[in-house]
Amino acid sequence: MIHNIPEGIAIAVPCLAARPDYPFLSFALASLSGLAEPMGAFVALLFLRNVGKDGKESILNMENVLAFVAGIMIMVAVYELFPEALRHRSQGSMCLILGTSVGVLVMVSTELYLQ
Repeated sequence: MIHNIPEGIAIAVPCLAARPDYPFLSFALASLSGLAEPMGAFVALLFLRNVGKDGKESILNMENVLAFVAGIMIMVAVYELFPEALRHRSQGSMCLILGTSVGVLVMVSTELYLQ
């Protein structure tokens, strides 16, 4: 949930800079973007509510759905975020490498710790 704060700021600040006379528009657009996740969760709940209730093994179980979503996030990072970070770097790419390495280390350590 805390990741929604920078997401809202990233939406509200450019909107406020473009239209300084309409601060409510910035607030409304940032709030609307925050509703995307609960709406997506509701849609997923509609599709996945009966998965696994019949006792049969299904390819559409929660582990496979979460793995699919993780793959989507990784592809967005590799194809969109990393090239953008490399394009906007001011010094070498050490910050990108260090940040990526720390992020991977944190995720792997939490996976090992929480088992």
